[in-house]
Amino acid sequence: MARACKIVGGALTVVGLAIALAFIVVISRDEAYGRAALAAAHHPGNVMYEAELKGAQVRRAFELVGVIAGVLLGLNGATLVALGAVAERVRYVDR
Repeated sequence: MARACKIVGGALTVVGLAIALAFIVVISRDEAYGRAALAAAHHPGNVMYEAELKGAQVRRAFELVGVIAGVLLGLNGATLVALGAVAERVRYVDR
């Protein structure tokens, strides 16, 4: 049981951090958001530019949720690894 927790937890940690890193890369390469924000700042009150910015903000929000979900998945995996370590120690103490 302890070994299974460690293996699954390690896999979840790696996958979660990979997901978070992938979304961080997506956010850093998102030039559309920067262009939309710049255009909306230069043309305040223009509905077209503001609508484009709102669409870019929605995409950015989904990207941020991806980062947060990846971090939380990694945290769950780390918790499983710690649980596996504790379960292994408890098993050896009981013998």
